[in-house]
Amino acid sequence: MVTYSSKFRSLRARRGFTLIEAALATAIIGTGFIAMFQLFTSCTRDNSAGAQMTTALMLANSIQEAMANLTFQDPSTSTTYFGPEPGETLATYNDLDDFDLSTFNPPIDASRIPITELSQYSQLVTVMPVLPYEPSCNNNETSPDFAKTTYTGAVRVRVRILFRPQPSAVAQEVYRLSWIRQDH
Repeated sequence: MVTYSSKFRSLRARRGFTLIEAALATAIIGTGFIAMFQLFTSCTRDNSAGAQMTTALMLANSIQEAMANLTFQDPSTSTTYFGPEPGETLATYNDLDDFDLSTFNPPIDASRIPITELSQYSQLVTVMPVLPYEPSCNNNETSPDFAKTTYTGAVRVRVRILFRPQPSAVAQEVYRLSWIRQDH
């Protein structure tokens, strides 16, 4: 014979979760989902920043490769002229200082060909003479220690990569590369 109290207990056991148990389970699962979405957002943002940095590094290295086989000074004007000689274009740059104060947008590759699909990036190049025994000198491009036309036997090439996410946005520097090149 089944008593009333055992019948009540068996009905109660079959009813499922209480309202408090359901609310607690919902809160735990909701917290888990929120944490998971924050992780996805963070991973997406970090992945985008990593891709941007990789592209910027490649663009800076492209300038370095484009300058690798150039002479230290112009064959015809020697040290009397710094920067591109009159009438020179990117295709006819024939020495290191021709790249001074150049801005490439769209950026160029190592063969000096514009990369139009990366037009949100810009490459800014400066070339500054430095003393071979003191490469940290003449570091301020806006107020140099000595004139750019001063032959010292060494130059610092600095490439800054700027990124503009939308055409109306202000470009931000995302990468900078510098190296010293000495005359042989």
